[in-house]
Amino acid sequence: MRPRVYITQPVAASAIERLQQAADVDWNRDPLHIATREELLAAARTHDVIFCLLHDRIDRGIIEANPRLRMIASTTITPADIDTAAATERGIPVTTVPAALLDDATADLAWALMLGAAR
Repeated sequence: MRPRVYITQPVAASAIERLQQAADVDWNRDPLHIATREELLAAARTHDVIFCLLHDRIDRGIIEANPRLRMIASTTITPADIDTAAATERGIPVTTVPAALLDDATADLAWALMLGAAR
């Protein structure tokens, strides 16, 4: 049985396509919409993985609503909006992005913008 993944906000089509090779993927397609708690609860009840982005609050109620939840993946450096204690109690890993990875990308983008503006 393939895992079911819910992505809370739009991401690159290439990322969706790659993930679809290994899992059944549902995602919020509206770039202007941040998933509500009710939407997260509904998704939590039917998915194995929640892939959340900035501004998504994954609280104890959402974690406990899903007996099949196996992982919470976050694109943030620290999981400030995720109840890591509740996840730990259930043995659910919470992944984040290494700070060093974002620092390099931010610096590269800043230089590219400065060079582009100078032209």
